[in-house]
Amino acid sequence: MKTPFVLRPSSFVLRPSSLVLAAVAAVSAATAAEPAPAGEGPKPSMFLVGVGKAGAVDHNPVRTFSGRVLSPETVAVVAQVAGEVKEVCFEEGALLKKGDVLYRIDPVKYEAAVASARAQVAQAEASADYARKTFDRATALFEKKVASADDLDSATSAKAAAEAALDAAKAALVTAEDNLAHCTIVAPVDGKVGLNAATAGNYVSTASGPLCTIVRQDPVRVAFAPGARDYVSVFGGEKGLRELFDVRLRLADGSAYGAEGEVEFVGNAMNAATDTMPVYARFPNPDGLLVPGATVKVEIRAKKGARYVSLPLTAVVHDGEKDFVWMVGEHNMPVRREIVCGPATATYQTVVSGLEEGEEVIVRGTHKVMSGVPVEPVAL
Repeated sequence: MKTPFVLRPSSFVLRPSSLVLAAVAAVSAATAAEPAPAGEGPKPSMFLVGVGKAGAVDHNPVRTFSGRVLSPETVAVVAQVAGEVKEVCFEEGALLKKGDVLYRIDPVKYEAAVASARAQVAQAEASADYARKTFDRATALFEKKVASADDLDSATSAKAAAEAALDAAKAALVTAEDNLAHCTIVAPVDGKVGLNAATAGNYVSTASGPLCTIVRQDPVRVAFAPGARDYVSVFGGEKGLRELFDVRLRLADGSAYGAEGEVEFVGNAMNAATDTMPVYARFPNPDGLLVPGATVKVEIRAKKGARYVSLPLTAVVHDGEKDFVWMVGEHNMPVRREIVCGPATATYQTVVSGLEEGEEVIVRGTHKVMSGVPVEPVAL
């Protein structure tokens, strides 16, 4: 079985041979030499036009959006307790792991507070133990009708008060231990640390503001915003974006970013001011090329392109209302065929309906074609 010939869009170029030029010259000479019959006007000239067969392409254009790199985690580190900074344990600009020590604050008064709280707990435990024993004795005496009801009530109240005091002492110990633990400030997330705002010797407190900022850089998040129309008709909403499209990036210098991303989530409301839908994609960033705050180009391409009939751009004619092509009919008379155009590129026009692959149309010289006037077709 023969493989059907498909003319690629890029091959629609008119290259008249010497034979075609000779034919044109002959037609022109014959037309000029032959006198018009009496009573008739001059015959219309036959224009030379190029014809070719409609091809087919897997059309998969790239849609480009401006995007901004965001960090999924940005933490401003602040002091939870007040005191003098005894030691700064990191270098500015370093990559940190969660749990790395950042600062050490003078712990002396917090260690003393813990010791005092522990003593208060011990004292409260002794009081509570004595109150429980007193309650047990009062209960036994009351059952033997030796103690009065008032004695029992007093013992019950003392026991409850002692147990409450013990709970309060234990809570105070928890607070004291927590304050002591916060004398050592650690990195809460993995990331890159920025400028240090508190060198050793400075007094810091909860009111001092951020001591440093840690920005997570791997992975990163890229935000972009397709228009409402594209979001629905092209991408098919969040489900379509996730399942049917690939997400890639171009960096500020125009180079392609090597790793492919994935749609992480879509915003819960359109931006009323711009009529766009915020979309967030996640990208691996092991080399740190994607810097939070930077702008990038987001390229969205379907994982599987659509198959379209294709024509050179010169084959399609627009009359202001509809799109159509010219075909060569009987006796070389041009025949108009209306089509529905699909997406176009810089080199070809896709056709959604009205034309089949392999049908022959005029692809060069369409501006010379007039209804009712025959043409001289030349195959390209």
